Amino acid sequence: MDSSENSRPLFIAIDWGTTNLRAFLVDQYGDIQAQKQSEKGMLSLDSDEFEGVLKTLLGDWVRADLPVYMAGMVGSRGGWQEVPYQSCPITLPSLADHLHWLSTALPCPVAIVPGIQGLGIHGYHDVIRGEETQLLGALDWLASQGREGENPLCCMPGTHCKWVQIEDGGIQQFSTTLSGEIFARLNDDSSLVKGLPSSNVLHTDAFNKGVATSLTMGGFLHHLFSTRSRVVCGELTAEEGRDYLSGVVIGTDVKDILAALQPSQTSVLLIGSHNLSERYALALAAHGLRSEFLDASEASIRGLKYMAANQQHSLPLTGVAN
Repeated sequence: MDSSENSRPLFIAIDWGTTNLRAFLVDQYGDIQAQKQSEKGMLSLDSDEFEGVLKTLLGDWVRADLPVYMAGMVGSRGGWQEVPYQSCPITLPSLADHLHWLSTALPCPVAIVPGIQGLGIHGYHDVIRGEETQLLGALDWLASQGREGENPLCCMPGTHCKWVQIEDGGIQQFSTTLSGEIFARLNDDSSLVKGLPSSNVLHTDAFNKGVATSLTMGGFLHHLFSTRSRVVCGELTAEEGRDYLSGVVIGTDVKDILAALQPSQTSVLLIGSHNLSERYALALAAHGLRSEFLDASEASIRGLKYMAANQQHSLPLTGVAN
């Protein structure tokens, strides 16, 4: 997103990850005018340190008419302050009505977006923090293309992949899968790929073979071991092993979710990083589904922009928590 020379800043967006902190000065169009970064991630902080770290990072950005909006794990247990989940069913625009305003000594209002709790496809509780803001941003992205009223099936790849069906601007249900974390553990520690080389280049043919394997009989655990056996027996080269494993894991994720949801759409909206979304796009293509891509950072900024724009005439007094 390019900055606009004639626009004034509307709000400050905060991305507070486990190892890094990033701040963005954003205008009314959602364009980033400036950004700052710190290595003071959440894992290194106690709850009483967040405010001081934020104040130091923001510096001369801090002023009374420039609110700060934060989403994600900063509102979790172990973050700055635990913010209660909102419950499904929920309309995404209504998140702006449920912001949690912190009590701080800063001269500007500081808010955390609540996460959402609901039921997964298995009927048990499921939770998200951060993705709700990206989903609101996805609605803003669709509206910018004149596509208001669409009800996309969203796949949000990551450590914990989220699958969300948007209906009339809201969420009835969503489901989390452990695909990213499972692959990371297997890729780092398992005997399946021990001694195999790593590469930043995607071996597409090997990945697609893994996806194809996930569609066969035998189940996930049997399919996983084929990573090792197919390399040992020469069906895969050593360089292809890790991408084949990725195909098995992601292919299984896509197959199982699609079987449960039975979506009517012929396209899925991928919200995440480009590299991981590319893999999910390949797995979806194996089921005859097209995919669209929206960068997760852009989705977050768009979601926060929507909330900031709808709070301009109702900002709380500074220093007061709700």
